[in-house]
Amino acid sequence: MEVEFNIAGRILAKDSTRIISLAEILASSAAGFGVTCAADLSEEALAAYCKAVSAQNACKVYLWKDREEYGNANVFNGGSDYEVVNEVCFLCICDCGKEMVRETTNHWNERIDAVI
Repeated sequence: MEVEFNIAGRILAKDSTRIISLAEILASSAAGFGVTCAADLSEEALAAYCKAVSAQNACKVYLWKDREEYGNANVFNGGSDYEVVNEVCFLCICDCGKEMVRETTNHWNERIDAVI
């Protein structure tokens, strides 16, 4: 079974919107949390990062981590499909350094679609 991580975010400043990449998150978090790989980024670390970036930019920040496990599913008549069999999505939204939303769901969080 394969596991895939999608970690990213958006800074929603008044004058522009900027993407936060995984590389940027790892570079910043590695200094404070000793993390060098996406799988090791905890929800606590991501929430702290989101809060700090939000306070620094005095705006709203969305940050998410989507973990997808791939495996065989929907086997019919001897065939198989390789698809997502389990998903966990973490979302943190902070505004001016204040945590507004922090939730973990067992599916893609629809709130993320609003900013991507």
